[in-house]
Amino acid sequence: MENKASLLDYVLLITNLILFWYLLRGKNLKIHEQTQNKLNFTIQPKLLRFIGLFIGQVGIILLFAIFAIVPVTQLSCYRVPQNLQASSIEQKSSKIICKLREFDFFGNQKNQK
Repeated sequence: MENKASLLDYVLLITNLILFWYLLRGKNLKIHEQTQNKLNFTIQPKLLRFIGLFIGQVGIILLFAIFAIVPVTQLSCYRVPQNLQASSIEQKSSKIICKLREFDFFGNQKNQK
């Protein structure tokens, strides 16, 4: 579980670094055309985009939770033959052994019953 938690930490760290780089790079005013009689420019709302993407990291955490917490369950049953002797009559019976195992999305076994 520690490896998956550190994976989430690294993904969030990289996402935050990219977001801060986006916020700090360049200007939020982009001039497309500038002449004596005409000025065509665009104002980009970088701060609002930054806040939206920063809050959007909740989606990354929820996606991680879906893959890491929700288990995949596997049931395996085996029949083991047993020879029982009761007085002069030999009986053949079998014992059934079942294993219920839970795996996470990454294939790591979480639980076995």
